[in-house]
Amino acid sequence: MKHIQPYHIFLNEKIEMDSTHFNGKKIESSWAGSADNLKDFIKLIEAMPETLESIKVTSSTAAFSPTSETFKSPINSSKKRQIIKIVKEMEKEFKKKGDAVTSYRLSSYYGAASRNHESDPAYIAYRTKKLDQFGKDMSSGKHGSLD
Repeated sequence: MKHIQPYHIFLNEKIEMDSTHFNGKKIESSWAGSADNLKDFIKLIEAMPETLESIKVTSSTAAFSPTSETFKSPINSSKKRQIIKIVKEMEKEFKKKGDAVTSYRLSSYYGAASRNHESDPAYIAYRTKKLDQFGKDMSSGKHGSLD
């Protein structure tokens, strides 16, 4: 039986859907993934299921413990518009700081192989050169011990 790909995968190849390997099989998410530009990322937000338990949207440019806003189910079109507004605002804020977003991520806390993937809690995060460097510095111990 041939697997039918979701329509949004054909719209633009700059969207990379999340996947998990489970029992030797690749399981691809129907909604979670990343994009390297805002236009494509908005398509992911618009296509995410209304049935998600919640979605946490990072709403500050802080590298450590950034603030966020949480939207509870149902994730309807009104909430999706609010989420898109926050993401657009974040893109402007990062640019203003001279650290443009290099990638946007919509992800499930439990991964694509979760039994309840269409209702899992989710989150939105951003990647920038400075945030990536901060992560590398933290894991190398540059800022002291993590414990």
